[in-house]
Amino acid sequence: MTDLLARIQNKEAVVGIIGLGYVGLPLLIQFGKAGFPVIGFDIDKKKIEALLRRESYIKHIPIEPVTELLDQQRLDITTSFERLKEADCVLICVPTPLTDKLEPDLRYLLATTETIGSHLRRGQLIVLESTTYPGTTEEMMLPRLQQTGFQVGEDFYLAYSPEREDPGNRSFHTGNIPKVVGGTTPA
Repeated sequence: MTDLLARIQNKEAVVGIIGLGYVGLPLLIQFGKAGFPVIGFDIDKKKIEALLRRESYIKHIPIEPVTELLDQQRLDITTSFERLKEADCVLICVPTPLTDKLEPDLRYLLATTETIGSHLRRGQLIVLESTTYPGTTEEMMLPRLQQTGFQVGEDFYLAYSPEREDPGNRSFHTGNIPKVVGGTTPA
């Protein structure tokens, strides 16, 4: 953990953001503006292509910060999840739509967790940002990640941080709402 903390403090930690929608894209911008190297991941090639063309696909999110980060080579955007191994911190911002029973549909989250597990390396911090119910991180994600043979708190770190995005709200946004993070083990 001390190596990861040092990399974070020195802004050398590579931050991977999975899911470049209305939660992930602003988060990617904020980490990039803060000076971290960022890799954005999405399964939707059209989103990746739009960003690389310097076009925003989300009305209330301007493209200029993304363009600046791309031009400064502090941002990479990809559909290649093999590159997850390059990230020191992986933040999950995938959709959790409601089912017919008005419960969070976790299929995207669970598929993402499986993908992370297949590329997990020692020392990584995995943070769930998607909206979901209490217990999802420990009850649904942790067992899948530990199937890799890695142990949480020793080989990798797992946390939950509620999303801070209120689409269209110009007063409160990811950049000025405090970030709360709860880990599954003591730091």
